Amino acid sequence: MISGYEEYKRTLLAVLRAHTDAALSALQGIDRNLPDKARSIRIVVHLPQDADGMFDVMVHLDGPDLLSLNKAIGDFRSLFEVRITDGNLCPEVPLFDPFDQPFSVNDAIVDSTMIWLKEVWTAYGGTSRRLPITVEGQGGYGSRPMISLNA
Repeated sequence: MISGYEEYKRTLLAVLRAHTDAALSALQGIDRNLPDKARSIRIVVHLPQDADGMFDVMVHLDGPDLLSLNKAIGDFRSLFEVRITDGNLCPEVPLFDPFDQPFSVNDAIVDSTMIWLKEVWTAYGGTSRRLPITVEGQGGYGSRPMISLNA
């Protein structure tokens, strides 16, 4: 049982890092399909209302006609997602009782994901078009509301 914020961050970072290649592949797909009208890229850590350890990391494009912008990258928008498939948690991340947490699980998820995404972005090297790119936690979670991945 994970009891501390730092222990959870280390555990979650190890899981995230195991999925770096998939995230890099998704970023390459986004870059190949990036619409000309895209004005910025937001990577959002989506969290459920019950802070149980489940989350998704999705890419959102900003600009005119959001529906068509995001549809253009639809096959590549997900950088990481936690799902229960056939009764199994995939990938295996620590889960928590949302009503009895030893720390803010959602804050730890966002903080860990921001660290991982900085590493992924450094390994990726950036898109072919220079656009502002930010990472944020849904609902204002995390010790910082947003970070920029632009160097």
